Amino acid sequence: MPDVPVAPTISPAVSSTTQLNLFRDAINFALGVPLAQLRQTVAQTLANNTWTAITFTTGEDVDTDVDGTGGHSTSSNTSRYTARYPGWYQCSGAVGYSANTTSIRGARWAVNGVTMDAAGVILNTTSSSFAVVPAATLVFYLTIGDYVELQGLQVSGGNLDTAVTS
Repeated sequence: MPDVPVAPTISPAVSSTTQLNLFRDAINFALGVPLAQLRQTVAQTLANNTWTAITFTTGEDVDTDVDGTGGHSTSSNTSRYTARYPGWYQCSGAVGYSANTTSIRGARWAVNGVTMDAAGVILNTTSSSFAVVPAATLVFYLTIGDYVELQGLQVSGGNLDTAVTS
């Protein structure tokens, strides 16, 4: 995993190619910070009363960073965005649920499988149409290899699908 480039301190004298390349790398990183926008395109069945990581198997609208690799895979661990650079990551998201008027729906964030404090929202279901529950928008400090997941909860008495049309 690459490190975040740091601009060097150089004297006013003639700069070496190595020093100039360090400036180039720092500028390229600032112009290509890690960014992902993921979307669920296939409904996922969530078990009753169980927080479940939401999968994003094909819906990458954006997944990029300075070297073009990105932090999300559509083939393995599809619920995870994995940090390739250390730093602060802002996470926003929501979970859509199929129509069902029974009980509650929820959305929250987990880092490395651990629920984050104040990262969740739980709403009572009152409509016979689909429901969308936003997770709190939070900022997390991630080190290289840490991963963040959006999790959903539904309490309807049985399995319930996510709604990908929302």
